[in-house]
Amino acid sequence: MAAAPGTRTRRDVWKLPQWDPILLWYAKAVADMQTRPINDPTSWRYQAAIHGYDPSEDPFASPSDTMPSSTEQHTFWSQCQHSSWFFLPWHRMYLVYFEQMVAATVRKLGGPDDWALPYWNYSDASNPDAFKLPAAFWAASLPDGSPNALNVAARAPNVSGDVGITSAETSLSCVADKLYTGTSSGGHPGFGGPKTTFSHGGGATGALEKTPHGDIHVAVGGNTGLMSLFETAALDPIFWLHHANIDRLWEVWQHRNPSVNVNPVDPDWRNAKGAKFQFHDATGAVQVLIPSQVEDTTASLLGYKYEDIADPLASPPVKPHAPAPAPMGAAIAPLQQPAELVGATAQPHALAAGASTAQVALQPVPTVRGAALTSAPAPTQVYLNLENITGVGRPGAYAVYLNMPVAAASPSQSDPHFAGTLPMFGLGVASSTDLLHEGSGLTYVLDVTHVVARLKAQGHWDPSTLNVTFVPLRPTGQTPKVQVGRISLYYGD
Repeated sequence: MAAAPGTRTRRDVWKLPQWDPILLWYAKAVADMQTRPINDPTSWRYQAAIHGYDPSEDPFASPSDTMPSSTEQHTFWSQCQHSSWFFLPWHRMYLVYFEQMVAATVRKLGGPDDWALPYWNYSDASNPDAFKLPAAFWAASLPDGSPNALNVAARAPNVSGDVGITSAETSLSCVADKLYTGTSSGGHPGFGGPKTTFSHGGGATGALEKTPHGDIHVAVGGNTGLMSLFETAALDPIFWLHHANIDRLWEVWQHRNPSVNVNPVDPDWRNAKGAKFQFHDATGAVQVLIPSQVEDTTASLLGYKYEDIADPLASPPVKPHAPAPAPMGAAIAPLQQPAELVGATAQPHALAAGASTAQVALQPVPTVRGAALTSAPAPTQVYLNLENITGVGRPGAYAVYLNMPVAAASPSQSDPHFAGTLPMFGLGVASSTDLLHEGSGLTYVLDVTHVVARLKAQGHWDPSTLNVTFVPLRPTGQTPKVQVGRISLYYGD
């Protein structure tokens, strides 16, 4: 489909000079939006509150604040969709209206008419600085010496933008997934997440939402920063570039294999059954959208494209062909077959300040897929489920290892026992109980098929017992108040 006239291009921030006009005008617009009262839908704080709001966490809270009515807050604030197949379309809508507001502010301040939000590609293997915050986000001042609104102190400790992001946290293995919609338990949660209604959590987290999305939030936010909490994340200007990249990766996924990687044609997704996504546009008018309206970024409603959506898993990266739109009334794509439970812990496992290990008793599975896995490194998929992770605070992220030898005092992500990461972004909200949350916590599913195959080949696989070790990625010496409700292993297709 041809792009609509006037389509904006979202640029890679690392391909821009430090104070390219895109970034300089962004800094000026952020500063202007921060002067507006919180009850103004175009203000910085109101926009951040759409993602999540807790007055006790608001660093800008003041007794002089005039808050929106409780009805307005209930309608527009704390609406972010997580652990849901609506995660991607909802955040795309959120970005578009925020971008409109920034662009309108840029024009008001005398800037260009075509300003577009840049993106932060922290997974760019060709850029040795990709893991770092772009320089405009940690510089103390603008070129004219005025304060830099893009630089916030509430981030992980960093030296020249280095916040300690690791390669495991920027992995793009998610774009190899073939299904957008996964299963709600047991098997793979899919690239975009499991089928849900309006949701703030409780189900399994989709592959892209976990890594790199959740990992980057936790890495940048650290133990005290804005990015590591739902309620404050969007107060950090880097949030918007991070989510622009997540949105770009949705485009990458669709274009890398257009005949297979398709968005849901289920009308419950396309028409947002059970959900109502409402936003204010740059004029303050209320807009209501559904996912089917935001599938094509170049359509007039959205009006943007990305500078680069080449396949990052190809070598060299392959430029894409446009995907064909899903035909209306097409058959609903089949979901995975139910996965088979092999073993699970009976009691919750508390995470520790250092390494801790839980033991899972495995049972024989009298099926073809179970027998195949038991006898050889076989075609069956193996999924490690880390269910109902609950807690308080900002415990950071953990690395997960299978059957790690006791002698491995300093495991690394290159260790053959390494299974994946556990970012705790949104832990507090997911653990709370209110009208929108059941308090069931976070649930992550790690595809450990290749890890199990390696362990079997090395003679480190015990078909009766699995040891799962959790190691903090950035140890603080503090014991977290976090527990994994159940650790389970499933065989699937």
